[in-house]
Amino acid sequence: MGGKIRLVVDTNIIVSGLITTDTPPAKILDAVKNKKVVLLVSDEVVVEYLRVLNYPRIRKYKKITDEVMINLAALFVEVTERVEVLSIVKKSKDIDDDKFLSLAIDGKAHFLVTGDKADLLSLKKIDHIPIITAREAVEKLKI
Repeated sequence: MGGKIRLVVDTNIIVSGLITTDTPPAKILDAVKNKKVVLLVSDEVVVEYLRVLNYPRIRKYKKITDEVMINLAALFVEVTERVEVLSIVKKSKDIDDDKFLSLAIDGKAHFLVTGDKADLLSLKKIDHIPIITAREAVEKLKI
């Protein structure tokens, strides 16, 4: 694949990547930080990332400090590609996941990465964009 791989990453992968080390989600976040891949975001997706990371049950993990949240917000500005989403997709059983599908299409993603077996992974692809697990992404991208 020519150029950097463009990823849409579901919130569950972002959270897992922050609270674990040496796991597929953590490797994906490292690849984003090191600019080996392009993380596609929309305003709506960034708001969801930050909202979920502020949940008390998530913040209880020692790794999710105020400093981590500030650095993460900066990361979303500095090393991501913001996409203006115009497509309206209604394919997921969970309507909250449709924003990731729309982002993948409008951002011309190579992959949508998720751990959501029931709603997103079950779709297998959206508009010819494979929907894959973090483990599959690490294997395909060799990261």
